[in-house]
Amino acid sequence: MRTSQRAVIAIVLALGALVVASVASASPPSPAPAAASQPTSAPGHKPDGGSGVPAGTCAIGVPDCNDTGIGDPGGDPGTGQPLVVEPTPGMDNVGQTAFDTATIGADDTTLTIVFWSGVEPCYVLDHVDVSYSADAVTVTLFQGSDPNAGDVACIDIALQKQATITLDEPLGARAIVDGAA
Repeated sequence: MRTSQRAVIAIVLALGALVVASVASASPPSPAPAAASQPTSAPGHKPDGGSGVPAGTCAIGVPDCNDTGIGDPGGDPGTGQPLVVEPTPGMDNVGQTAFDTATIGADDTTLTIVFWSGVEPCYVLDHVDVSYSADAVTVTLFQGSDPNAGDVACIDIALQKQATITLDEPLGARAIVDGAA
């Protein structure tokens, strides 16, 4: 091989090495493999994402890790409590929604309703209808989608929500009936 051919080959190899080095430095580092002796729980870790570990952040080997990002049991992120909502009238495609529990307060007029729903703006509590009879108070939840949200896509997960309303009359001995059931 001539000297000029060797010089060209050396230059091509040097340029190739520079390209490889450039690509390697621009790529994000590969995650390190998990150590076999990793602890079964991270220090300060709480399944609800508390103590500085946000919900949605998990470590390999943490069995009670909450990687759903929605809290436990599925309400307000990181608190483990239902997401507190208030009716927002004017939603589109409004329909009835069943509730899980309705609890009357000590004043016999404050009613706390817990129900399952989806994420806003696709699932928004529009209004709550209440009708009274001699033996029952019928409560019907209505929810729809926010017309001001535009063309959006919402993730398909369930959230536990809570609404509190004040009855016009004390509940007394009457039953609470779900109007959507």
